[in-house]
Amino acid sequence: MNELDDRTVADVTVVVPAKDRADLIGRALASVSAQTLLPRETIVVDDGSVDGTGDVARRHGARVIRIEQSGGSGPARNRAIQEASTAWIAFLDSDDEWHPDHLERVMTRVEGRVLVASPGLSAGDAATAGRIQGNPWGKDIALRPMTLLAPGDLVCTSGTVVKRQVLVDAGLFRPLRRAQDLDMWVRVLELGEGVALHRPTVTYHLHGAQASNDKELMRDCFDRIVEDRSTRAWFTAKDRDRCYSRVEWDDMRVAQRERDVPGVLSHLLWFASRPHAWPPLVRLLRQRRLSRQQSTAARDVS
Repeated sequence: MNELDDRTVADVTVVVPAKDRADLIGRALASVSAQTLLPRETIVVDDGSVDGTGDVARRHGARVIRIEQSGGSGPARNRAIQEASTAWIAFLDSDDEWHPDHLERVMTRVEGRVLVASPGLSAGDAATAGRIQGNPWGKDIALRPMTLLAPGDLVCTSGTVVKRQVLVDAGLFRPLRRAQDLDMWVRVLELGEGVALHRPTVTYHLHGAQASNDKELMRDCFDRIVEDRSTRAWFTAKDRDRCYSRVEWDDMRVAQRERDVPGVLSHLLWFASRPHAWPPLVRLLRQRRLSRQQSTAARDVS
């Protein structure tokens, strides 16, 4: 990536947090090198790795910042954002990869916006491969804070570019143990407009080691994100119910599987008393169906 060629270089820094990903980060960085529009710089934050992750990143031309004691992906991203000198930050997780036209497509849409997100297509086992991670609607969706909270699931972090100064003005990533990206994007969108594009330009690799698999911890962090919005002028008590419609639905489905009749009735009563929570739930269920249909279509083609 240090060699000059005839490709245009964009005013963007790619930020890749990584811990013990020597076996995966090469694939991610190779996808950066293959872009039709190159970034100004790629920064890999080696978050306390013991497996040579930083060495692999250097061989792929990335600038490596070493953190001796791991602090998680949020603080790692903050370090890279603070070190960057470009106007835009593009995020890529060390286990994902970009399609060759990813940067070109998202950067053509940044004018007048603070955040642009492209969806990903999942790669994993037969049951999950081909699902859309992010916007599955087949059209671009304008983003605002509530769009991310209810119905949610519209932004894939590895497909996201954000204006660097807005990240700083929003306070950078907070040290939440999960959902740091959702928390960050909500605060970014409080400061400007965003858009979720509809064409996937990212391959999102699913595997058992992913942090997002810890459902209880994810719920705790989501609770904190929602509660922190309670002080905002734009956030109402009904908005809080809209945020939790997805949680109540998923908990009800668990109760159904466990044959917990009182639990199911409790969740149904919650919805019965909050009709304003139904529209975001309906939209979320449609989003999930669209994502699954993409996966089914991919299997049928193969």
